This record gives sequence, structure tokens and C-alpha cells, in this order.
Amino acid sequence: MLDDLKRQAQMNDEDDKRKQKLQTLLDYDVSDISVALLRNDMDRLNTLLYVYFKRVLYEWDDFLSMRPDEERLSVEGKMAMATQRQSAEYLKPLFRSLKARTLQADIVARITEIARHMIDREYMKANDAYLQLSIGNAPWPVGVTQVGIHSRASRETINADKVAHVLNNETQRKWIQSIKRLIRFAQTKYPPADLAKLVG
Repeated sequence: MLDDLKRQAQMNDEDDKRKQKLQTLLDYDVSDISVALLRNDMDRLNTLLYVYFKRVLYEWDDFLSMRPDEERLSVEGKMAMATQRQSAEYLKPLFRSLKARTLQADIVARITEIARHMIDREYMKANDAYLQLSIGNAPWPVGVTQVGIHSRASRETINADKVAHVLNNETQRKWIQSIKRLIRFAQTKYPPADLAKLVG
């Protein structure tokens, strides 16, 4: 019985810390996130993106923990909680990169577009930016750079910024997929006025 009480007290402390962190993140103004900030103040943009995606992640956790017990303990409820925890784990490398300012500029630009559209509740546009980030618009997203032995006029359409980032490495694929999950959660919690802006 004493062990149960200790566990419960520890869980309450963790809940209080989590709520404090969420409140701190909610107090932070992220309305300045824009592609223009990418050119003017890259450090500030990295900080704002870090805060914004952390905030959405904490809101998702808070949303799942506030559900009624029967919903939370159902199979779907447990799967939703496992998905959120997995996404939190997968997003850690992104958060580390944003803190260290080591992300490539084209990736930061796409993430900025996604965050801006999420803030504006333009989820279709956020999904389009996500697709640009994950698979790009390369004719051959696998990274083909030479399609024959002769140089062709259309050769310049195959360049590095059009290669799919989802194929770079497994860690990057995981956090890119987790961003998609954050978009889905955000449209659930903050639905747009026009339902045509929802991602199916």
C-alpha cells in the first residue's frame, strides 16, 4: 500500500511538472514563425519552431490524459497513447537539431511552412508542405543524378534540393513522420472554420 501511495505521489509530481512546462510553452509567442524570419533571424526561428512543436506535443499528451477512463483504457485509447509516446521519442533528434541549429536550411524552410500553416489552421497546405519535406518533387526522389551517358538539357531538374529527405536516414524518416502526426492532432484540437482545409 505504501508503494502504491509513493507511485501515486510521484505521478502527481510528474503531472504538475508537465502542466508547468505546457503553461510555459503556451505563454511563449510563436506567431512570428514565417519563411521571412528564415532569412532575417535563423536562431530565433529555430527557437520558435522548437517551442511550437514541443507545445503541440505536450498539448497532445494533455489531450489524451484528459479523456474519460473507459476511453483511455480501451484498445484504441492505449494505441493513441502509445503513438503519442512514440512520436515524442522520435521527435527528440529534431529538437536536438533545432537547439544546436544544425538542420539544413531547406529542411528548416519546410518545417517553417508546416508550422505557419498549422498556426493558421490551413491543414491542407501544411500537409502539402509535409509532402514536400518528405518526398519532395524530384522526378526520381531516390537520388538518381545520371540517367544516361550523355548530358541532357533537362539534367538541371535533378538536383539536391529536390531529393526526398525521408530517404536520407531512418532517424530523419521517423521525426518527419511524427510531424505528420502532429498535424493530424492539431486539426483535431484546433479545427479550421472551413472544413475543406482538413486533411482526410
